[in-house]
Amino acid sequence: EIVDWFNAIRAARFHYLQVAFPGASDVDLVPKLSRNYLKEGYMEKTGPKQTEGFKKRWFTMDDRRLMYFKDPL
Repeated sequence: EIVDWFNAIRAARFHYLQVAFPGASDVDLVPKLSRNYLKEGYMEKTGPKQTEGFKKRWFTMDDRRLMYFKDPL
């Protein structure tokens, strides 16, 4: 069952990449399916104003970038 979930997530990610990069070939998109992050997990952040509350976000850090998303997918 875990393998089925993993494959479903990879298929969804592959479709997302095809939509995001319509001119790219499948050979170019496959390496982008899996990323080796130095760190990833939930953290909380605020907005630009000091009065804004903290929001839970999924962060990923690779060699050069720290990115965040609303959820891991």
